[in-house]
Amino acid sequence: MTSIRDIARMARVSIGTVDRVLHDRGRVSAKTGARVRQIVEELDYRPNIYARNLSLARTYTFGVLMPKLSQDSNYWRLPARGILRAADELQPYRVRVHRVHFDRYSEASFERAARKCKEAGYDGLLIAPVLPQIAGTLVPGFFRRIPHVFFDSTIPDSHFLCSVVQDPYQSGVLAGNLMRMMLGQGGRVVIVKVLPDDVHINERMRGFEAAMRRDPLLSLHTEETDSREFGGLWRRLAKYSLRRNGEAFGIFVSNAWTHMIARHVRRHHPVGQKVRMIGYDLVADNVACLKEGSIDFLISQRPVTQGYLGIMALYRHVVLRESVKKHIMVPLDVLTRDNLTYYQD
Repeated sequence: MTSIRDIARMARVSIGTVDRVLHDRGRVSAKTGARVRQIVEELDYRPNIYARNLSLARTYTFGVLMPKLSQDSNYWRLPARGILRAADELQPYRVRVHRVHFDRYSEASFERAARKCKEAGYDGLLIAPVLPQIAGTLVPGFFRRIPHVFFDSTIPDSHFLCSVVQDPYQSGVLAGNLMRMMLGQGGRVVIVKVLPDDVHINERMRGFEAAMRRDPLLSLHTEETDSREFGGLWRRLAKYSLRRNGEAFGIFVSNAWTHMIARHVRRHHPVGQKVRMIGYDLVADNVACLKEGSIDFLISQRPVTQGYLGIMALYRHVVLRESVKKHIMVPLDVLTRDNLTYYQD
């Protein structure tokens, strides 16, 4: 196994010089730094963090600030699985992960959870900033000096270490093109915007609308609803139920609550009129609707992967002292009942 001593011998410098180059601290000449980095790259050297931590008796603790797992149709259980997987892998290296949950629908709850994270003195923090107003106010002040990674959504123009997200605008464009493909030319499309919204949801809608505008014969409508109260939405959707001259009808749902809309439509829509539906995320209820055909497409944003990569980005930056990408973009996965099996654990 390659050691710092081996690199120092090959570069003909001291161990201290190699350490300064690896950790980018202290003064080292450009020529010496280049020689050390070339040897490090050729040897594919990785610090033995396990041994170093044992000798220093240092434990790193990362916090996770995220909604309660049961909210948004149990969506948050998915990134929690990825976070747990990363924590299990990093446990031998004295890395611990603590989750702090807040109520997705309460800014006061977010503030309490954020203060708890601040007081805990974590070495790094993974944050789901899904309440953009309060998160945009508190996070830059509370965690400016703490390396923090965003997942699921972001806070634009803030000083974060890394974001692990899907491109929301492009996912909206993808959903829009899929809808146009299913409807053909013309028809009515309803966008269901489920509140509370965030930057991610608004960008999805903007991308979807941009794709819809490519067909001037489409009639586009937007309906907002609170995910805790769908009663008013059912009444508003009823006005789109009457079939007009054989018009095609599609519904785009901006988040994981797609199954609620799909099941209502399946029960109450006129017989013989196919309602095309596109939504997000492989929560259990959405999967069931996809299998039965009441949802045509689900776009997965790989939440398990987001949680896993978010913790790993903190590990690489804080513990390994490696650079990490500013933006890690997860793929745009289109799921149907034909390929669903290959995306489930």
